[in-house]
Amino acid sequence: MTYAIALAICMAAAVLEGLCAGRDPMGRLRRLKQPAWSPPAWAWVLIGLGWYAICFTALVRLLPAWPQTAAPVILVCVLLLANAGANVPLFRMRRLDVAFWWLVPYWAALAALLLTACPHDRVVCALFGAYAAYQLYAAAWQYRLWKLNGARHIA
Repeated sequence: MTYAIALAICMAAAVLEGLCAGRDPMGRLRRLKQPAWSPPAWAWVLIGLGWYAICFTALVRLLPAWPQTAAPVILVCVLLLANAGANVPLFRMRRLDVAFWWLVPYWAALAALLLTACPHDRVVCALFGAYAAYQLYAAAWQYRLWKLNGARHIA
């Protein structure tokens, strides 16, 4: 049952992410000036799959200890929602500046997750620790994307 719940949560988040991104988000990104160190489109797909694998694994490991692990489970769900919501300023509003500043509350939720999950599960802590390290790259990429394209909206 744990696997089914974790899968349902991740699938719902993926559907929401798609709805928040709208039509052809990769095409919109391709039309922007990119940092020289931007990953190719296929790598973004792998990054997304990795994200959902981390969340699925965390939920599978944390759900059996519910309600002792309620806070980390809720925070994984908050991060899934916030990750999907990040597509609204980037693709729906077409505001690279707002998309960059979305990282501030996102990182606060990630920090809260690390603080609450690490005492319960080392694997979850390591997975989200690695994801937190990736977030440094993601922030640099998002900032550079914004600065390269200025106030220009994604076409």
